Amino acid sequence: MNINAKTKRQLKVQNVIFYALLFVVVALLAQLSLKTNLSADWTGNNRNTLSDTTIELLSQLEEGITIQAFISTDNDYREALDSHLSRYKKHNDKLIIEYINPDFSPDLVRQLNIQQQGEMVVSHGSQNTHVFDLSEQSLTNALISVSRTKEQWLVFIEGHGERSPFGQENYNLSTWGEQLKQKGFKLQTLNLVEHSQIPTNTATVIIASPEKPWLEGEVSIIKDYIANGGNLFWLADPNTHQYLSALAEQLDIEFIPGTVIDPNTQLLGIEDPQFALINDYANHPIGEATSTVTLFPKAVAIEATSTESQWQQISLLNSQDNTWSKAGLINNNSSLVFEKGIDTEGPLSLGYIQSRNLSTDEDKQQRIAIIGDSDFVSNSYIGNAANLGLGIALINWLADDDKLISIPVKTTLDNSLDLSRTQSMIIGLGFLIVIPLLLFGIAFFIWQLRRQR
Repeated sequence: MNINAKTKRQLKVQNVIFYALLFVVVALLAQLSLKTNLSADWTGNNRNTLSDTTIELLSQLEEGITIQAFISTDNDYREALDSHLSRYKKHNDKLIIEYINPDFSPDLVRQLNIQQQGEMVVSHGSQNTHVFDLSEQSLTNALISVSRTKEQWLVFIEGHGERSPFGQENYNLSTWGEQLKQKGFKLQTLNLVEHSQIPTNTATVIIASPEKPWLEGEVSIIKDYIANGGNLFWLADPNTHQYLSALAEQLDIEFIPGTVIDPNTQLLGIEDPQFALINDYANHPIGEATSTVTLFPKAVAIEATSTESQWQQISLLNSQDNTWSKAGLINNNSSLVFEKGIDTEGPLSLGYIQSRNLSTDEDKQQRIAIIGDSDFVSNSYIGNAANLGLGIALINWLADDDKLISIPVKTTLDNSLDLSRTQSMIIGLGFLIVIPLLLFGIAFFIWQLRRQR
């Protein structure tokens, strides 16, 4: 090919056009990168991505929620805190996020009682709550807490041996109570002998398995509370439900005599079949919030007594077909065989939720939940399976906050690697011997080829 003056000019023009187009493409890509934010989370449990529940909550939040992050500019956790808060800001640009250097704001630090670097204060109006870690659960719970439009009081009845939300013993409910307080609920206990009136600001009354008979006047107080539209959460047990038989009659339910026996517990390595496993939930927001199996030690089964009840009744917790309710006292596991005509065969219901529209306000719904076991939210068992999620979801539904379901805890599944002794030896020998020998062999082979040329 002959290169003349004309060809040279054409090549120069082509080069100019090429570089001009390249510059335009780079400029457009830079502009696109500024306006587009794409990311992918490849971690084992998507721990760097907000859950669908949090994203839905953020889409419902209104203006006025402020997050004050107290952290120094050069602190090691500053980058992690920025990344954490940016995920929330991405889904709700109305969130007000303020970074405050505690070294330069001592008065504000004392006023808000800031205790550590990286501490956050979430506030809305007169409400505020502190967040001490970078977990999604803690920050989202704080947003839920301050976004509640009114105080939600949970009243626990006491005076008959009921389980306490403040007691630290294994059979009590303090762990559950702490989780409820993190969600923004207020807790109090009430003795009906000392206080015959249930506070008007009560969101839900909770009866947690009384172990002693109630006075007739106390039963009347609860029955009047229900008749007037109050919400109730009743945790019963095989040997305690009989103390409130009049209440069961008012709610159109009855308890099946005996204890639920579930041979399927062996699948989880539990030898005692008096532990009932539930993985069949009603098509309901509570069931949707409970993603895995729940565990109920020594439960009593429940059934509806009327097909024409004033309540809309839903069997929330349904056992497997091979379960049954064992009547009478149980002395040892060897006697746990089904006796036809005495025991009640499954499937059984361990929990009912029921509701009705109030005649005084058609838009407001009265809600009742009856669960045939109080151990599932006790300090001993609330950490098992999805028990905590179910306990929180039930309260949210009863308090008419069923959209604010429990936020899943994201654990770091992929930050450690467990290897057997054999696997460790194979990897060790591979790096120390096999790979060096392989590299040496390749080098020797290349050296031989070059020597032969």
